[in-house]
Amino acid sequence: MSPIGHLQFGWWFAHWGEFSRGERAAIALAGVGPDLDSASLVVGGEGFYRYHHILFHNVGATLAAAVLAGLFLWRRPRVWLLVVFAFAAHLLEDYLSVGWDQFLWQPFNASAVNLSHHLPNWLVQGVFQITVMVFILGMTVWIYLRHHRTPLEILSPALDSLIVNYAVLPWRNRCAVCGRRAHFRCDHCGRSFCATHSKVSRRLEVQCVDCSTQEAEPPRSS
Repeated sequence: MSPIGHLQFGWWFAHWGEFSRGERAAIALAGVGPDLDSASLVVGGEGFYRYHHILFHNVGATLAAAVLAGLFLWRRPRVWLLVVFAFAAHLLEDYLSVGWDQFLWQPFNASAVNLSHHLPNWLVQGVFQITVMVFILGMTVWIYLRHHRTPLEILSPALDSLIVNYAVLPWRNRCAVCGRRAHFRCDHCGRSFCATHSKVSRRLEVQCVDCSTQEAEPPRSS
């Protein structure tokens, strides 16, 4: 699975309860945490081959992640548990959907595990992997429909709203001024507008022409 797929799984786990934005981010990012060993690519293909899916894809790294998370989250045990669960689930997701050797029991045991040794590789990397990706894509859409947010929230709630609205709004909304397809929703009045009748500030806030004009007008003297 790709890091994006693992992030989406972590995002799903982050909605197994009511959590703050920071807590959701911690759980979601923990889901992609083991792929930090892919940074070995910076030292070349040989380093990537030697360390990716080995350095952090094992029980030892999971225990280390549990200790590290505990230093910051011991007062929030449910978040702590889900952070560790998301990290560990990454290993299971790879085992079920990737057909190559993995050394999950290091540093306690150097033996390799590979589901493709027990099942046909086309079933593991074909059927299983596609099924997993379709499932988590469906979960991501479901979370958006229910909570109106996506993993982009980790970077910026404003960016999340802006990009998702741009893609979703035109299917159901028309500009309140000209009737064309609306890609933006004003953060002040809540109405939908096309790009001509709205603007996006540097802080990624959306304002329609009317609200922008009212804000710019000086207060009237009595």
